[in-house]
Amino acid sequence: MSELLWLLAGAAIAVAVLRPWRQRAPREEPAPPPPPPPVAETITADARQLASTFADELANLLSGVEGRAHHLITTAPDRTQLPKAAEAMLASIGRLHILHTKVVAAAGRRRAEPGTTDLAAAVGALADALQQLQFGLELRWDPPPHLPAIAAGPTIVHDALLFLGAALLRAERGAALLSIDGETCFAGTSPWVQVEMALEWHSEPGPDAAAPIDDVAFTLDLEAARQLIVLHGGELQLHHLRSRSVRAVVRWPAVTTPASESTPALPTAAPAQSAATATARHHHHYGGALLLESDPSIRAMLSTELKATGRAVFACADGAAASSFLEATPDRFELLIVDDPQRLERSDPLAATIRTAAPRLKLLVLAATLPSTRAEWPLLHQLQKPFDVHELRHALATVLAFG
Repeated sequence: MSELLWLLAGAAIAVAVLRPWRQRAPREEPAPPPPPPPVAETITADARQLASTFADELANLLSGVEGRAHHLITTAPDRTQLPKAAEAMLASIGRLHILHTKVVAAAGRRRAEPGTTDLAAAVGALADALQQLQFGLELRWDPPPHLPAIAAGPTIVHDALLFLGAALLRAERGAALLSIDGETCFAGTSPWVQVEMALEWHSEPGPDAAAPIDDVAFTLDLEAARQLIVLHGGELQLHHLRSRSVRAVVRWPAVTTPASESTPALPTAAPAQSAATATARHHHHYGGALLLESDPSIRAMLSTELKATGRAVFACADGAAASSFLEATPDRFELLIVDDPQRLERSDPLAATIRTAAPRLKLLVLAATLPSTRAEWPLLHQLQKPFDVHELRHALATVLAFG
C-alpha cells in the first residue's frame, strides 16, 4: 500500500512540473500539405504514335463522311423528313470533329496558335459545350471585375478547358456541380491567369463513386488538355478527393502588353505572286484539275466539287499515275491537289515532274503540315483535314482565283 502511495505521489509531482512547460510551449500547427506536382505525361511514346495514326485515319473518314452527308442532303427528293435526319447526322459529325481535335492534341501534334483570350468569353462558350457532355450539369461562374487576357488563342483555351472539363466529369461520374473561378496570380516576375475548375457532388455519392479511375477516355481527355496548356507556356495541377470532389488548377501567362502590340497572327494566305511570275503566267488550254488522294471517299467528294467549278477532273491514287498525266499533257492542268506534303519534297519523283513539266501549277495540300520546300512553291495553298464542304469550296475558290 505504501508503494502505491509513493507511485501516485511521484506521478502528481511529474504532472505539476510539466504543466507550466506545456502552458508556455507554443502550439505547433500541422503543416499544410504540399501542392500536387504538375500533371505529367499520362501516355507513352508508343501510345502517342498510335494516337497520331488514328487521328490521320479519323480525319480522312470525317472529310469523306461529311462530304457524302452533304451530297445526300442536297440531292434528297423528299425533304419532309430531311431536317431532323440532317440535324442528327451533322450533330454526330460534330462529335467526331471534337474527338479528332482531342486525339490530335493528345498525340502532341497541335501547333501553337498566337492570340489572346478573354476568360469570361471563353467560359461563356464553354458552358454550352459542357452541357452536351452530361445532362443536368450546374455551372457556377462569377467572373472577377478585372482580369488580364490569357496569352493563348481562343480556340486553344476553349479546347483545353473543354477537354479538362470532360476529364473531371469522368473522374467523378455523377457529380454535377462545376465551379469555375479565375484570378490573377504572381508566381514569378510575370503575372499569370489562374483558372480553377472544381467538380463536386450535390449530395452523398453512390457506392461506385469510390472506385479508382480506370478509364482510357479520362486519360485521353487529361492528356489532350495538358498538351494544349503546356504548349502555350501554362501549368496544370489536379487535386482529387475520391467520392467528394476533383479540382483542376490551370495557370496561363497573362497578356502584359496592349492588344495592338501583341504578336500578330501568322498569315494563312500563300505568298504574294511576284510581278515577274504574274507577267509570265501560264495559260491553260483546258483548266483541268489533277487529283492525287488515296482515300476513295475524299476523292469522290473533291471530284464532285471540282466538276461544279467547270473543271475536268483526273483522279488518281498514286504519285506515278499523277506524274504520267503531267508528263503527257502538262498544259491540260491548272490545279494539282495532293494528300501528302511529302509529294512536294525534292526527293519525290512527282515534285521533279512538276518542276520540269508544269512549274506554274497551282497546288493545294490536304494536310496539317507543309513541305520543307514551301518557299520553292509560290502557288502553294493548304487545307487541313478534316474539312467540310464549305471549307473545301472556300479553299478551291481561293486557289483557283489566285494568280
